[in-house]
Amino acid sequence: MDKNNAIQKKAVIAFISIISISWIFWMQITHVNRYAASWDQVDFVLALERYDLMAMQPHFPGYPYFILGGYLIHFFLENKAASLTVFNILFYFSALFPMYKLAREYVSKSYSLLIAAILYSSTYIMVIANQPMSEGAAIAALWWYFWSINHAIKKNRLLSNILPLFVFSILLGIRLSYLPFAIGLLLLFYIKWRNKQYRLRHIIVYLLIAGAFQFIWVVGLVLSEGSIKGFLKLSLAFTSGHFNSWGNTAVSSDVSFLTRLKTIVINNVLWTGISSQIIWLAILYAVVIGLFIYSFKWNDIKRDSSMQLAIIMSSSYFIWVVIGQNIDKPRHILPLVIFLLFIMLINILKNSRNTVLLLFFIVLLISQIYHSYTLVTEQAQANPATYQLANYLQSHEQSAIIYTWEETRVLEYVNVPISHKRVKTFEIFLHDISYYPNKKILITNKVVEGFKAQGINVNANIKKIKEFHSNSIFDPVYHDIVLYEWIK
Repeated sequence: MDKNNAIQKKAVIAFISIISISWIFWMQITHVNRYAASWDQVDFVLALERYDLMAMQPHFPGYPYFILGGYLIHFFLENKAASLTVFNILFYFSALFPMYKLAREYVSKSYSLLIAAILYSSTYIMVIANQPMSEGAAIAALWWYFWSINHAIKKNRLLSNILPLFVFSILLGIRLSYLPFAIGLLLLFYIKWRNKQYRLRHIIVYLLIAGAFQFIWVVGLVLSEGSIKGFLKLSLAFTSGHFNSWGNTAVSSDVSFLTRLKTIVINNVLWTGISSQIIWLAILYAVVIGLFIYSFKWNDIKRDSSMQLAIIMSSSYFIWVVIGQNIDKPRHILPLVIFLLFIMLINILKNSRNTVLLLFFIVLLISQIYHSYTLVTEQAQANPATYQLANYLQSHEQSAIIYTWEETRVLEYVNVPISHKRVKTFEIFLHDISYYPNKKILITNKVVEGFKAQGINVNANIKKIKEFHSNSIFDPVYHDIVLYEWIK
């Protein structure tokens, strides 16, 4: 009887997991996001029309494999933003294989399906995967990369050893900022050398192979730019801007280190990345964190190469996030989310057969699916704030000129007929509006905030006309737009 109950229990777990995965995938495919609502998204979408790094189509470093994936989907879909989104959805769906295989090293088939379903349906990842941005595809590639290294550690075959080198080139060709995960290859080489499977000559050969794989997409970018000199000039200019101007890194930001750390851990990882800014999910994951702390045993980690790899890779990327990423955009912490969830779920479930615990994780899965459905459908159907602004300008303010910050990229993309300009300094703004004495001058709240940061208070010179709002989890920077008229 106990054996029959165990079989039935496994069957129920497998059934719920497979149905959940199937439903969430169907929901994604039937609610594809067709908006290019931010500067970066417009960059990616325009690259499907003409690939030109100098014109920021897309911006450096070019994301060639992501654009190639979107281009292939574009043969079947007319909307370019939807093409990139569908590529994300399909590639992320393929990551179920490495999720399942990694879990399978610790737990039964049914529990592996449950873990894969929870990882796959993580709500914030669902939101980001359904945007025409490279993060969705990058997270999929990262799962494949993580699994390929684990596979190579356990299988000393030629194909197994080369696979992580190839997948790493795909990863960087989708998102170069994932470069810190190169430490995974270094750990692989060290373990192989320690186990006397590699000698120095093997490491040198495999490093050359890894370089050759990266060379493929780098050469493609150089050729698209026309020359090595032009490519290097563009890359140095972008890197300098990222760290010293607009990137909001630790170098360029005025925020203290402790505030930066708090924002990354509390707001970006826990509140947004894991809980998706939803109280109920935050409560459920607080329980998960408590269960993990209770069940965690450091001695188990010492004997587990997969867990060591997850911890080392996530720690390396965490350092990079603290130093070199924009903390205003939580999407940059997605790799930390997937590794943290993987580590917690495996350590809680690998030695547990508790029915109450199982029911808890099923509740967690269903809750994630519900909120993923809510947010994904909202993102696909509701106009972003930038589009609301564009629609208003088209119907009400065609004789005006509007000064913006990054909103102008979207206004240009949707072909707003009125004049719009990006302005950064108050002096340039005053000089420019002097050429339009008979025009109505409009500015957005980001321009006003920029002027205030320069020590210029313009409250007496502005009159609020309209406000536009969308969900902050979709765009944490331009979800609230206020339109002002400049009083001359």
